[in-house]
Amino acid sequence: MTQSPSSVAAVPVFAVVGHPNQGKSSLVSTLTQDDHIAVSPVSGTTRNAHRYQLMLDKSVLYELIDTPGFQRARQIITWCEQHSQSAAGRPDALRRFVTEHRDDPKFADDCTLLTPVLSGAGIVYVVDTSQRFDATFEAELTLLSWTAQPRLALLNPIRQTGNETEWQVALQQYFSLVRTFNPLQAPFEHHLALLRSMAEIHPPWRDGLVRSVEALSEQRQQRHQRSAEALVLYLQKVLQHRLQLPLAGPKEQLKTQGLAQFNREIQRREQRLQVTLADYYGHRNLDWSGEWQSLATDDLLDAHEWRAWGLSRARLASLSGAAGAASGLVVDAAVGGASLLLGAVVGGTLGGLAGGFAGRDPLSFEVLSRVPGYEQWQLGPVSNLEFALALAGRSLRIWYQLRCRNHARRDAVMLKHSDLSYWLDGLGRKQQVQWVYWVRKMMKRPLTDSEQSQLIGLILALGEQMDKPDAQ
Repeated sequence: MTQSPSSVAAVPVFAVVGHPNQGKSSLVSTLTQDDHIAVSPVSGTTRNAHRYQLMLDKSVLYELIDTPGFQRARQIITWCEQHSQSAAGRPDALRRFVTEHRDDPKFADDCTLLTPVLSGAGIVYVVDTSQRFDATFEAELTLLSWTAQPRLALLNPIRQTGNETEWQVALQQYFSLVRTFNPLQAPFEHHLALLRSMAEIHPPWRDGLVRSVEALSEQRQQRHQRSAEALVLYLQKVLQHRLQLPLAGPKEQLKTQGLAQFNREIQRREQRLQVTLADYYGHRNLDWSGEWQSLATDDLLDAHEWRAWGLSRARLASLSGAAGAASGLVVDAAVGGASLLLGAVVGGTLGGLAGGFAGRDPLSFEVLSRVPGYEQWQLGPVSNLEFALALAGRSLRIWYQLRCRNHARRDAVMLKHSDLSYWLDGLGRKQQVQWVYWVRKMMKRPLTDSEQSQLIGLILALGEQMDKPDAQ
């Protein structure tokens, strides 16, 4: 998302205006998908008007102008009343005021705010509803109505205080459309709904904004698809990773050293996944140093940690039994049913054992070669289903944090251990079993193109559960 002045008159242009510290910059950041915009709880963070364009495939969809807050609206009203004879003369009076006072430091913020509006920009007025409506805000609304520009008001519910009804009644007297939108928390569908509302206030821009909604919806699906593909690639590589160690020294010492080295590789691949998915969703300045922590070497041996990231032992036992049966059915089909479904019976039994009573070692550890001069141990691939599901669960949480995060947020990336269960609960039993089935399959071998396509479809279904309000 680039920042530049508007050069195409047909591009919808909106000035985001309001009192200081109402969430104006946060709104611009979210709707232009730009996390470089300065967002701060300190009043007066924005001191100049900055133009931000949302671009897709080298085309500008729309432009938002982040403006300073109003400072002296009532004084400007008094000046304009003295210099205009009727309501019809007020827009020209405002233009004269800006021309005569643009270099006056006392009115610098107000003139900076009014300039793009008086030049033809639509108005998006943002208000924090935790504040009471008073004469100061009424003066701002009066000034905006005098510009005679198309306008929309947004209620930003930073905190629920009971003032929303009062604001709704006041704003409806000055704006044809009043909407509620929290730029930090609003899900993506609310972004699109807001753009549709903005399309209604100025007919010449309607078609362009409707096309923007369609383009952004398509971009969103493409981001999800690419992310699911990246997750499948990551899981195959990390679950199949093997580390060769020289056959020199005590076995347990070699294993301990190997686990530390193996863990560094997992961390490297996980961090690369974070960067890749963040790039897909346009996030550039994320802070992963808060709650999100890389797996420690000790975590590789901690079954409690695995279940926190993956599935509970009871749930895993249930699903892996069914997944084992599914594997057995594949065997039966391959031999034309000659096994009399013995494969399904044995597969289900072994699957339940693997899920409910898995060993504690996360990785296989065996002698690879005893040839003199070439003695080697091999650590890996992942051999424990609980551990494999934990790695898969962590990767899904990375995706969740990025796909559901608005660009206005500046807090560190958070996490919840329990959310994977919520996402699985939203799927049918068959899809839940498939999740375990595909993780087990990737532990054994790389997936074929057809199998990867099926797993991508399942991951996209999990992603739909992430977007539901109860999951966020």
